[in-house]
Amino acid sequence: MNVEKFRGVYPAVITPFTKEGKVDEERLRAYIEYLIKDVDGLFLCGSYGSGPIMTMDERKRVAEVTMEVAKGKKPVIIHIGCSDTASTLELAKHAEELGADAIAAVTPFYYKHLINVIKEHYKAIIDAVEIPVLLYNNPKYSNFSVSGDLLAELAEMGLQGVKDSSADIALFYEYMAKVTKPDFLFLIGSQTHLVPSVVGGAHGCVSGLSNAFPLFIKGIYEKCISGNFEEAVALQKKANMLRTVTGSGIPIPFYHAVLPMLGVDVGYPKKPFLPIEKEEVERIRKVLVETKMVIGK
Repeated sequence: MNVEKFRGVYPAVITPFTKEGKVDEERLRAYIEYLIKDVDGLFLCGSYGSGPIMTMDERKRVAEVTMEVAKGKKPVIIHIGCSDTASTLELAKHAEELGADAIAAVTPFYYKHLINVIKEHYKAIIDAVEIPVLLYNNPKYSNFSVSGDLLAELAEMGLQGVKDSSADIALFYEYMAKVTKPDFLFLIGSQTHLVPSVVGGAHGCVSGLSNAFPLFIKGIYEKCISGNFEEAVALQKKANMLRTVTGSGIPIPFYHAVLPMLGVDVGYPKKPFLPIEKEEVERIRKVLVETKMVIGK
C-alpha cells in the first residue's frame, strides 16, 4: 500500500438529504465538488456521513455519486462497516467495483463481540477484496476497542491501515508502536488530536470540522509537518474550542446549519436527526463570526 497517496486531511463527509429523508444527489454532487478543491481525500458514509442510519441502497448511491465526481481526482475511502458481516462484504465489493481507493470498516456494532469474532469479521473483508482495508476503531459507538496487539495481528492478516476515533491518543501511540508492518496507514479520527498524532507519526486525519473549514484544518496539518509547531498548536487550540461550539456526540445538524453560512446548501439531516432551531443557528453564527470563521456582522 502506498501510504504517501493517503497523506493529509479527509473530511468525514456529510451526506445531504431531502426534507423527505432521501439522498439529495444534486446537492451531494455540488458538495463533493466544493470539498475536493481544498482537501486531500474523502471519507464517505461514516458516522458524520450518516452511514449507520442509511439503507444499503442509499449507501451504495452515495458512493456511486461521489465516485462519479471525485474518482481520479482525490483518494476516496468508503466506510462499509455494518453490524453484520454479509452486509459489510456486499458494500465492500460494491466499493471495489466503483474504483474506491480503500475501504474502512468499523468493528461490528451493538453486540459486545469476542476477539475471535472480530478477527473472523476482518479476515472475511480482507479476503473479499483486493483494495486496501482499514479498520475503523470507534469504541464509544461500536462497543469494542481494538488493542494494539489485536491491530498488529490483523495487520499480519492483511489489514492495511487504521482510522482511530477512540479520542485516546495513548492508544493511537500504542498502535504506532505495536504495528511494525511497512506501509501501514495511520489516520487519526478527529482534528482534536491532530498535532500530537502527526508528531507521533500519523499520516493524516479524518475530520468532522473539515466539512465546513477544510483549509483551516489543513493549515494545522501543514504547519505541523513543516515543523512550525508553535503556530500548529495555536490553531489546534482554536479547532478544539470550535469543537465545543458544534455540540457533543456526532453533531451532524451543526453542519447542515453552518455550511449554508458559507454558501453551500447541504439540505437536511436524516431523521432521527433534526435541523437546529433558528435561535441556536444564530448563536452559532455569532460565535463563528467572532472567531473569524464566517464572514458576517
